[in-house]
Amino acid sequence: MVAAAGAGELHLPRALKIGRYAPPVPPYGPTGRNPFTPPPRRGRVRAWLGGALVPALIGGCVALGGAAITGNLGGDTTVVAGDRSPLPAAAGSADPTVASDGAGAPRLQSIQAVVAESSPAVVKVTVGTASSGGRLGSGFLVDRRGRVLTNAHVVDGHRSATVTFDDGTESTAKVLGTDQSTDLAVLLVAGPPAGVTPLPLGRSTGLVVGDPVVAIGNPFGLERTATTGIVSALKRIITAPNGFEIQNVIQTDAAINQGNSGGPLLDRGGRVLGINSQIATESGGSNGIGFAVPIDTIRPVADSIIATGRPAHAWLGVTGRSITPAMAHALGIGGARGVAVVAVDARGPAEAAGLRASTSPRGADVPRGGDLIVAVDGLAVEDMADVSRAVSSRAVGDPLTLTVLRDGRRVDLRVALKDRPKDVGVAPAAP
Repeated sequence: MVAAAGAGELHLPRALKIGRYAPPVPPYGPTGRNPFTPPPRRGRVRAWLGGALVPALIGGCVALGGAAITGNLGGDTTVVAGDRSPLPAAAGSADPTVASDGAGAPRLQSIQAVVAESSPAVVKVTVGTASSGGRLGSGFLVDRRGRVLTNAHVVDGHRSATVTFDDGTESTAKVLGTDQSTDLAVLLVAGPPAGVTPLPLGRSTGLVVGDPVVAIGNPFGLERTATTGIVSALKRIITAPNGFEIQNVIQTDAAINQGNSGGPLLDRGGRVLGINSQIATESGGSNGIGFAVPIDTIRPVADSIIATGRPAHAWLGVTGRSITPAMAHALGIGGARGVAVVAVDARGPAEAAGLRASTSPRGADVPRGGDLIVAVDGLAVEDMADVSRAVSSRAVGDPLTLTVLRDGRRVDLRVALKDRPKDVGVAPAAP
């Protein structure tokens, strides 16, 4: 992952606690019939928050039996021996809005078909008990080996979770590992029900604003609830449980509420585009602004957890600023777009490849004297988010080629990505 400086994307307030862990949801009567009445009306946030958008971690926010939700997310990695084969390859067409008919021709699926085909693989994930402040969220089966993806804040440091399938099958799942910086947990269920088709993983690269999406999960414990919407925005930044900035997040207006965390955001082909993780809210419920961590960021981290029990993150070791038109004019590069290299970490692969940082003071309006990244592996980049996406979608050890403008010439630099140091981009622990 690469750190962005002054990239200009939306930064939601990260220090606000109200909304980060929403109030617990009380039980709504006896089982055996529909026990749910409308959730209680919540008041607006305190006046000192003003009109701020507040990121709300949602999965663990539906407490079992109405137990309170408090405390640190925590969660050390648990290593479980077993099958270490990676997740299935991305499925279907490169166009995220369509599916293939098997002969290469794309076909649109109706919302009804997407929901009918995908819902059996969406599971309810619970940890703990009502007396111990248990949590409820969502997840989804990704292969026949029994692997389930969900959010790290749903399992909340537990070594196991209870997974419930559409047919009522309830299984104890081992937590293979978690990654706080992408809010990811990988679970393993022994023997998922026969006939349940795992959800195919798609590609979040190539999405455009306006693409239709479907979210399926367990809001307020209402199992396998489907909501629809569009991709409202791209290249958003949200704060992970450990304070790391997750970049290139998908914003959607599909309704996401407490209990949806860990559930899939799907395209019209039924492929997973991301994992629903947070909402921006003043009310504690959905205000039409939800966020999903992109599957292209999730995949390499999940593969590393499966292979070793520990998350690994491809890292370039660069801090950059997106080149604005005014900056391009000042640098005399016309209408060029890209990223001005502000700093290069001495431990990183960018330093080893010879990438040059700006010689201007860190806060200078126009960073001068350094390289300008204009392409990664031959694909033009417009901003730091594009560079971040190119790096985070790869595995540690993967090569990539940076094309930079240096003294008016284009220069290609070959880089081998390294694992990100633990102290990069993570909020310091509380004293």
